[in-house]
Amino acid sequence: MTPRRVLTAVLIATLFFTAAEFIWLGSEDVNGALTYAGRLNGAFLLLVALIELAALAAYCHHLAAGARLVGYAGAAVVVAIAISMLVNFTLLALQAESWSYTHCLWVWLLLSITSLLSLAFLYTRHQRQQIELPRPRSLAIGALFTTMAAAVNFGYAQIYQPYSTPASVSTTVELGKAHIANGRVMLPVRLRSKNTGSVTVYALGSLFQVSARGPIATDAPRTKQDWLQDISDSQAVLLRYSDERKKKYDLLAQGRFMRVGRKLDPGTEVATDSLVEFPESASYEAINATADMVYMRADRVVLTSEEYARSGRNSWHMDKSHPEVESAPAWVADHGTEILRYQSRIVHSNAFLEHTRTARYATLWWVLEEPDKTWFGPYLVAKVSPADEVNIRPAPAEPQQLTAAYGLDHSPSGRTQTTVQQLLN
Repeated sequence: MTPRRVLTAVLIATLFFTAAEFIWLGSEDVNGALTYAGRLNGAFLLLVALIELAALAAYCHHLAAGARLVGYAGAAVVVAIAISMLVNFTLLALQAESWSYTHCLWVWLLLSITSLLSLAFLYTRHQRQQIELPRPRSLAIGALFTTMAAAVNFGYAQIYQPYSTPASVSTTVELGKAHIANGRVMLPVRLRSKNTGSVTVYALGSLFQVSARGPIATDAPRTKQDWLQDISDSQAVLLRYSDERKKKYDLLAQGRFMRVGRKLDPGTEVATDSLVEFPESASYEAINATADMVYMRADRVVLTSEEYARSGRNSWHMDKSHPEVESAPAWVADHGTEILRYQSRIVHSNAFLEHTRTARYATLWWVLEEPDKTWFGPYLVAKVSPADEVNIRPAPAEPQQLTAAYGLDHSPSGRTQTTVQQLLN
């Protein structure tokens, strides 16, 4: 077989498989992309697939007739091959940016190479007067404009839209008026989370805690060295006549205040009331309360809420269905700390991202830490990563990258602190 026939077969195969590729990716986005721009990108791919098929038909007719490839038929073939090359180069760039391997990598790579060879082959045929293109300069400008339009649309969906419509969730905790009955203090706690942004979010997890402490007043003023030690112990407030290290906090309550995996549409507010009890004889002086919610943008990923909610595994219980010991990575919690973990696979917002990245999993750890071991008590940690990288400590820039890519973020309430006397009055 001569080199010319080999390159002819390569060109035909490139047009055919590029059309199949665009139909595959385009139909996925038209039916399943999470944004309007993503669905528009899918429709654009289906339109380009028709151009690929038209070019294939034109080239096959040219071969069968044995005539020169002239006019708009030649233009269609050149444009179709150029688009194939540019789109597959884009997919290769996305694959390289994610530093992940998928089987589709070989599709992008093979079509990039064959389209480049086909374009070179068409150029040599044009030089030998076998292909005649109408207005080559206008044709090049048209192909460039088409490619730029696709790039702008993709950039709008992936870069501009997330930054122009940021996700925002407000979480608050309020301590109500306490009552004494039968020697016990009953303290109502109201927790609220509201989606104050313009995009829907998934609630990966929520946590509130209420803690109490006894008197911490000191008769003598605390020294500079005491304050320096407070800073070393991560205290946010330095007090002259109070020593928080003198009295540890007792954790009175901790728990979820929202269903795991729940969707929060813009403007939606979830309010939960809890009642915390402790003995009047405990002689607590102050009550602290905090709340936190971890969320992720629903326009960047699809999370199966039911599957995620059922994925809960803890470190203190094993059964026949889950005989493995569940433990947190060293960067999440110290060895031996009890944890509750949720994990589920996510689907990306469009076909380009889904097929250029390995499977990603959203993982959340609820660390059941006691306040006598840390200043902040129990806490939540979240990560999005491939399954084999869940236990790897994230790089310093990774949290910001996860926020940019998936909208993964925390909504802390801040600390509410008041005296028991104020609550009773």
